[in-house]
Amino acid sequence: MNAAKLAEYRLVPVATCCIEDQKLKIEFTDLEAVKLEKCIYAFLIDGKVVRIGSSKAPLEKRLKSYERDISNALAGKKSPAPADEKEKWRKKLPAGKLGYIYAREGSEVTTPLGIFRTYLDEESLMIGEIFDDKDLTPDQILNRNKHR
Repeated sequence: MNAAKLAEYRLVPVATCCIEDQKLKIEFTDLEAVKLEKCIYAFLIDGKVVRIGSSKAPLEKRLKSYERDISNALAGKKSPAPADEKEKWRKKLPAGKLGYIYAREGSEVTTPLGIFRTYLDEESLMIGEIFDDKDLTPDQILNRNKHR
């Protein structure tokens, strides 16, 4: 999955990311988009999507907690991120390399149960796509597993 596919899925760039001084740094570039709730997001590095996620809370809050957790792991501090994930981040974003974060609100559907956003289902489908991408090996994918 690449930037063209993200555009096809109507995700737009909302932030950049890099690793500096053993910390994952995320800089928001679209201050309105990071207020989105019930949304999906993707990390694009070297032209390839390497991580898909979703957030029920505002995206800004989710990305800040992700930034904290990965930064703690990179610095050898207690973190919910496993050790192998921190090494994957180091390999994907060496000094001077920039990554991009794309996002959009989940699609809205109408069902007999009411109107709701399908962001969790969309996330699951996109995660499946990156694990099926023959140009990526499992050690290049930053999602922990194939299913949400």
